[in-house]
Amino acid sequence: MSQKRRFPKPVIKQTLADQVADSLRESILDGEWQAGESLPTEPELSEIFGVSRAVVRDATRMLAAQGLVEVRHGKGVFVTESQASAFGDALLLALRREGASVWDVEHFEQIMYPEVFALVAAVATDEEIQDLRRQAESYLQTVQAMHEESWDEQSIPREEQEQLLQSYQRLMLGIFAATHNHVLQLLAGPLLSLRNVRSWQDDDATPERLINIEEAYILTAIDAISSRDPNQARETMQRLMRLPAEAEEAMRKTPIGEIPEIRLSPLDSG
Repeated sequence: MSQKRRFPKPVIKQTLADQVADSLRESILDGEWQAGESLPTEPELSEIFGVSRAVVRDATRMLAAQGLVEVRHGKGVFVTESQASAFGDALLLALRREGASVWDVEHFEQIMYPEVFALVAAVATDEEIQDLRRQAESYLQTVQAMHEESWDEQSIPREEQEQLLQSYQRLMLGIFAATHNHVLQLLAGPLLSLRNVRSWQDDDATPERLINIEEAYILTAIDAISSRDPNQARETMQRLMRLPAEAEEAMRKTPIGEIPEIRLSPLDSG
């Protein structure tokens, strides 16, 4: 009986197009071509690799399917920007198909953010922390303007919602960047794209009170990073991110991508 032998890797049969695509892919990932730059023309690539133009065409189609290049008819083949945005869109669509709710996003953040803030407290530079404070102040100015200008309106205009969301995302992208972790930095954009604004309904609320609440939340979080104590940063974010039962219930009922209407009880709003 012949003995079965184990080999480290199976033999993979690659076509010429596969080989050309692999070579081009590695060059792009190594930074030989930056986003927005064009690859050599089809005849040039055909000569470089010693293959037919049909093979080159098949190889570039493979790269386009992976989102690494885009073919602009009459102009050439160009390296695309980061795929983070496309990944975020695909992730949102996948979660919508799964019936995910706003709570799924919030719950994930409650798990993840304390560790992110703990890491930033440990590794961020003084300059990064100063920049985070500036971004926090910019975000709080946006919050103040939104509440003061739209308080008497029944709903916040979509344009102001977008401004608020973008300002919040810039702050959070800065925090993720300060982790110095490439995986977290790459995932930050797609994860933040899953979050929408929240509408807090409180009969006793005033613009000043809501602004003060958001200011206390944001500045406490930044102070936790400034402490340089990972445990303190982690515990602070765990405390800050706890939500009243009304909020969780409303978020569970709201499909991902939509704005949850959260009505607080008198006890919570007091």
